[in-house]
Amino acid sequence: MAIDTVETKDEAIAALVAEITVARTELLASVEELKGQFTPASIRQRGLNAITGVFTDEFGGVNPKRIAIVVGVVVGVVGLRLLTRRRS
Repeated sequence: MAIDTVETKDEAIAALVAEITVARTELLASVEELKGQFTPASIRQRGLNAITGVFTDEFGGVNPKRIAIVVGVVVGVVGLRLLTRRRS
């Protein structure tokens, strides 16, 4: 009976060691993935994708309504600056 208890404890310890090893491996993989996501190149790429995503539709084509809005805002700002300079 004592031999069975020792073997059971050894098996439990081995199972815990295996579980810790798996958890450590998964943690290292997660850390490496996070490191990859926060490199300057990947941050730049995500920003570029976000900006281009605003001006494109779901099929990758140009969304003319959004471009027209931006052009209108730019023309308005430039027009207001020109008007305020002339009055000064």
